[in-house]
Amino acid sequence: MGTRISIATYRALAKRGLVTADTSASLYHGQKITVTEDGHGALTQQRPEAALTTTAATAPTAAVGCTR
Repeated sequence: MGTRISIATYRALAKRGLVTADTSASLYHGQKITVTEDGHGALTQQRPEAALTTTAATAPTAAVGCTR
């Protein structure tokens, strides 16, 4: 039995032409895929660290002139 990969990984590899799917089986029964030599290389490469896109939240400030 082979290794399972996520659909996101499959789509990324397929977009670059690094896999082929055996379409003789339905998606419901699971299709076997073959990863090309270049695809194996892509899977073993270290992925770059993602840059943080969030910023630190600032503390809320009290409104001036508001009373309860």
